[in-house]
Amino acid sequence: MNEKFRAASLSLRLVTAVVLAAVLIAAWSMGGWYVAALVAVLAVAGMGEFLFMFQREGGWGMKILGLVLSAVYVGSCALAPVFAPALAPHLVLAFCALVAGLYALIFWSREKTLVPMHHAAVMLCGLLYIPVLLSPAMQFSRWEQLFVVLLPAASDMAAYFAGVSFGRHPIWPGVSPKKSVEGAVAGLAAAVAVSCIMGALFGKAGMAAFALLGVVMGVMAQLGDFFESALKRAVNVKDSSHLLPGHGGVLDRLDSISFCVGTYALASALHAFF
Repeated sequence: MNEKFRAASLSLRLVTAVVLAAVLIAAWSMGGWYVAALVAVLAVAGMGEFLFMFQREGGWGMKILGLVLSAVYVGSCALAPVFAPALAPHLVLAFCALVAGLYALIFWSREKTLVPMHHAAVMLCGLLYIPVLLSPAMQFSRWEQLFVVLLPAASDMAAYFAGVSFGRHPIWPGVSPKKSVEGAVAGLAAAVAVSCIMGALFGKAGMAAFALLGVVMGVMAQLGDFFESALKRAVNVKDSSHLLPGHGGVLDRLDSISFCVGTYALASALHAFF
């Protein structure tokens, strides 16, 4: 019975993975507004999971406002090239911070507790963690978009299989007990390999630059995984949600990607890679 359950769980996981891959490939192939729409949906869904993780019951004012602010921010990032500078992302983020502060002030004046302040802080942290980190992908070139998805995916898979097969030494047991040094090394090697291969095929920078980029992106991909693990342990949940059968929630799939998108956005501002 246990073996049948494992087989069914693996089958469900594979089906979900195929569907997700098909959606990603379709949006990437069509490009433009399709990619922007997909990023927006993922960012808002991830924001919703984040808010529910930290306030499982009640707190509907925070949840609704957080989702609205998330949609406003990602929408501004999608429309910024058309309506610049009025919808510059940093201005919209400042507006979101002001709205969150106003929310905290109004509800604090009624309740005289720290709960509204906590809600405002959760909203702002969620905005920084999910929409702000993911939104730069809307303006990436096609190869950059492929890069920031393929590299963390390869790193995650290499780390998982190497950890399962050879993992003996825990790398950060206080955050994620199952992750090993062996898996981390394999994940980092996979990240460097993907970076160098894509650099050789589509890049403008030298191979040394892509190798260094692969190291940095590989480290950040794993830190993104650790960060989300820490969040889940802090609120005592196994998955961010059950939205994706066999995979948990959207945040469980975006943890590495979000850190990689943000990292690449900074790196590409300093040096042209693609």
